[in-house]
Amino acid sequence: MANWGGDSISVIDAATNMAVGEPIPVGSRPIGIAVNPVGGTVYVTHGVDNSVWAMHIEVTDGSIEGIGAFPIAVSSGSDGIAVNASTNRIYVAHSGSTRVSVIDGATNDVVDTVEVGTAPAGVAVNATLNRVYVTNRVDNTVSVIDGATNDVVETVPVGGQPEGVAVNRALNRVYVANNWDNTVSVIDGATNDVVETVPVGDSPMGVDATPINNRVYVANENSNTVSVIDGATNTVVDTVDVGLVPRGVSVEHVTYRVYVANFDEGTVSVIEDLPEAEPEPEPEPEPLPGTTENVPLQGGVCNPVATTYPDSTPIGTIADAVTPIAMLDSLWQFESGMWTGWSAEFPEASDLTHVDFLDVVFVCVEGAATFTRPVP
Repeated sequence: MANWGGDSISVIDAATNMAVGEPIPVGSRPIGIAVNPVGGTVYVTHGVDNSVWAMHIEVTDGSIEGIGAFPIAVSSGSDGIAVNASTNRIYVAHSGSTRVSVIDGATNDVVDTVEVGTAPAGVAVNATLNRVYVTNRVDNTVSVIDGATNDVVETVPVGGQPEGVAVNRALNRVYVANNWDNTVSVIDGATNDVVETVPVGDSPMGVDATPINNRVYVANENSNTVSVIDGATNTVVDTVDVGLVPRGVSVEHVTYRVYVANFDEGTVSVIEDLPEAEPEPEPEPEPLPGTTENVPLQGGVCNPVATTYPDSTPIGTIADAVTPIAMLDSLWQFESGMWTGWSAEFPEASDLTHVDFLDVVFVCVEGAATFTRPVP
């Protein structure tokens, strides 16, 4: 968590929901944090310094330390930040300009600068499509950047003063928090059209989405709540009270916990939103007497199949009950100390018209097959 007033970041243990050690000092007014899973580098943006800090964090005996921390020179007013782990690129929005910096995660060098709208704030990445989405506060738009070329391929009008932005890759939907309108714009990532506008709380800021349960979480800074949106229906399904002036929100995809940064309290609210359990499948109805049932057969072995065929039924009739018949390898019955039946290897000893089947037949098949028998 970035501590704006403390010029530091805090690390929270997800197992205990407790802060680990003392805050780590960074540059002036830290505002955005992103972790690059390629190498485990933590990037911190600053609202005052013209830099992004890159560091590795080491946890030892309950204490934490920033290892190898160094600033990366960027444009003024760095704000939102996001990582595309697939391309090892980091994108930084500079709210005091019209630019987004592109950092190479392998070298931590700025390799490109992209012109977007005025006062870019939030950044989100769809790694599947290599698309980057940037909210522009003054223009009330979202710039769509092609990560392969670093060109703006679309500018999407949204609501008033868009702040946070998040992506659900499973649905290919982009969610934009419109601070002045008290709404969330839902953009179809395939067409770059706004397909829905969802009313939420007062002055939404941060937003995050998860494909696990298709939920979208929106931090409403002036109502001290988090709106929970169902991504399948684009409706608010819950409103959760949190601390004072919530601004940032992030979903942890292993524990299904949602972490909300409360700006005026210096606290983090933790919400648990477990996915609903899948309903148990309805049991198959018992077959009725006088009907038939299908018994699955395992290929490569001889399956003992109890039947209810009448006595003296020719074993050829039993053979015809195997589907597909091409999978049938042999049929055997054990009675009075003798095996009788049919095998393709011994046709002269397998007269199906004269061998009767009484109790149990061993059905041998070469692949997946079924055996149809009457229900008593």
